[in-house]
Amino acid sequence: MIMKRSLLALVTLLAATSLSAQALDQAALRKYVERTLPRCPAATLSLDHVPETGPANFDIWAATLRSSDQYCGTQKYVLFSPRTQQVLIGTIIPLPPGTNPIQQRISSHTSQLLKSQITATVAPFPLPDGLKSVNMTRQTEFGPFSYHGFLDASEQFLIVGLRGSLKAEPATIIRDSLGASNAVRRGNKDSKVEIIEVSDFQCPTCARAHKMLEPIISKNLAKVNYARLDLPLFEHHEWAVPAAMGARAIQRVAPAKYWEYVDYVFTNQEAIGKMKFDTFYKGWIEDHDIDWKAVEKIYTSKQEQTALLEQVSRAFDAGINSTPTLIINGQILGFGPEGTFTINAVKQALGIKETPAAPAKKAPAKKAPAK
Repeated sequence: MIMKRSLLALVTLLAATSLSAQALDQAALRKYVERTLPRCPAATLSLDHVPETGPANFDIWAATLRSSDQYCGTQKYVLFSPRTQQVLIGTIIPLPPGTNPIQQRISSHTSQLLKSQITATVAPFPLPDGLKSVNMTRQTEFGPFSYHGFLDASEQFLIVGLRGSLKAEPATIIRDSLGASNAVRRGNKDSKVEIIEVSDFQCPTCARAHKMLEPIISKNLAKVNYARLDLPLFEHHEWAVPAAMGARAIQRVAPAKYWEYVDYVFTNQEAIGKMKFDTFYKGWIEDHDIDWKAVEKIYTSKQEQTALLEQVSRAFDAGINSTPTLIINGQILGFGPEGTFTINAVKQALGIKETPAAPAKKAPAKKAPAK
């Protein structure tokens, strides 16, 4: 009897321990997802297990981020491997069955989805959990542009999204995926506050964000490690790529002029849009006594343009496909229609306290006229 009670107690203890471990895993996964998805105003995150069969070797969760900002909320699938702790956050695309080679199946299906001719290649060697890297390339007026994804071990699903691990800090994964080491920086490189701006020179909201952010950053350079990466949305903005190429060339030839160029372009978008960008750019270079031949070599380089498109592709891999986007210590923040939430987040990160408005002075009471 005593032995039975002891055995029952042991079974109960093991069950409780198992449930505790399960709760701990879910809590860790939830925290990981919160740090990977954008930070939004008045945000709520639901993380629900999806029982349907999906990519091999992964448990599937549906993450729904709701926000008072309609542009900030999102829905993503979260794929988690209990065996390796690998995590992918993004979109799952079921592949149609067929007898054709897998590369042809992916090429055909993604071409239909994107309404553009896609050529897919699949890496021959698998990653953990049997995933294989997939490269999907289409031609643009600026050269080949690639999307990246992963083929699951069953070869039935294409996964497009950010790949990381529950064992790694999401901020590091986002920075590495984005290629943050290539960003142009200013301020204090040793600061514990890192702010990365991802923006498009022709984006009107980026210009408004620049007008709001620049006074804050310029007054607090000792407190911040500030960086900038170009994300020219070339399908919507005709001179975004040339403007980004111009910035790249100035950074290489005359780095002291880089931030002046950034400020000028954002401040004068409307005027620049009324002329050929090449005309504006050459004039700006000559007005600032910069060696045009040295700049032109980079500005017109196909190799540099390919590198710029790869930078855009890396941003897409990290889930960043709109501008402006700020990343504060590894946490992604969109700007929203007004930018108030993000500006306040910048101030909070820099320890800037709002000065309370002085109370309005009361008008002196009017004396009653003497009788």
